[in-house]
Amino acid sequence: MSGTFDYICFDDTHAREFRTFLEARGVPYETRADTKDEGHLVVSVPDDLDEELDDAVEAEFERLEREYEQRLKQALIAEDEAEKRVTAISVNLSSGETCYVPIPEEMMNRLLSVLSTQEIGDLVDAIVSAVENPDTRPICHHVTEGGD
Repeated sequence: MSGTFDYICFDDTHAREFRTFLEARGVPYETRADTKDEGHLVVSVPDDLDEELDDAVEAEFERLEREYEQRLKQALIAEDEAEKRVTAISVNLSSGETCYVPIPEEMMNRLLSVLSTQEIGDLVDAIVSAVENPDTRPICHHVTEGGD
């Protein structure tokens, strides 16, 4: 492959499901171990896919990443069940890094009682975007998705 985009898969399920998606759409890929993090796999796909396919690959990877985060949260909760329950919101930075913000269980339960995990993720992504790319214009000058 000439130029590639690298996707880091954090566990076997994540990598297997992503490769299955790529294979079903005929997208060539290469897999290698991540030299920075033991146990992670890097799946490289060509950077010259048509825009529609590229968008589909990106959307599927993000969906699988959110599923991984949910599995991780569930594992953290299960490990800590005997002690204080731990919940967290994952924050995906533009650098590609992901960090986790611990949230008191009661607050997380209140959030989840009115928002879906997707909506919470979208809210956090919007906050991260605003912090990383500040727009200091008055709020009335901001354009919202689907707005004028």
